[in-house]
Amino acid sequence: MSCWRASRRLRGRKARGGEVPARLAELSVFLSGPSPEFRASLREELLRTHVEERVPASEPPAERPRVRRRSLFTRVRPGLVFGVLLIAMYGTGIRTYHSVPGEPLYPLKRAAESTLLSMASDEERAHREMGAARLRAAETASLAGYSTPDPGRDELIKRTLEDMESKTRAALGLVKRHGEATSTEAQRFAREQRDAVESLIPKLDGANRKKARKYLKYIDMFAFSER
Repeated sequence: MSCWRASRRLRGRKARGGEVPARLAELSVFLSGPSPEFRASLREELLRTHVEERVPASEPPAERPRVRRRSLFTRVRPGLVFGVLLIAMYGTGIRTYHSVPGEPLYPLKRAAESTLLSMASDEERAHREMGAARLRAAETASLAGYSTPDPGRDELIKRTLEDMESKTRAALGLVKRHGEATSTEAQRFAREQRDAVESLIPKLDGANRKKARKYLKYIDMFAFSER
């Protein structure tokens, strides 16, 4: 009985001894990696897929335009424009100040004058009213000095003389209100106005001469108050 058991164990060991190399052969296949045939087929498959899915390369970007340097005129143009505008404004202001009734810029002159008068105090307003009266006298001299006949000139002179008288009465009235009826400035203003208007009388028509003489009588009390 014991002999039979021993022979059985011996046969089992022999069987297991043949099974182990077979197992190792199978494992060696996996440990050694894929076969060369499999690698070749996989490589061909990847290359084919890459060719099919490859996107055509986009066109190269266009050449960037060359940056042109600005010319000297382009760089200084803003300053030139500002200078031209400044000169134009200055010239317009001068022409407005010297404009006379009937010219396009004259209303702008009177509007600026009215604005300054409305913002002045009583004492300063008297000075500004005197300045406005002097301007009316100068405007009347300009209108009367035109050599070419103009049917509307006499009417413009009439309005200018009326406004000159209004400005003079406003200025001297403010002087009286402050107790300075014989102030040096008021006397000087009256004398200057008398000389300016008296020289215009020969150049005026009949109606405007009467207005001028009436104006002279009014300012005589200030021009010769100290005599």
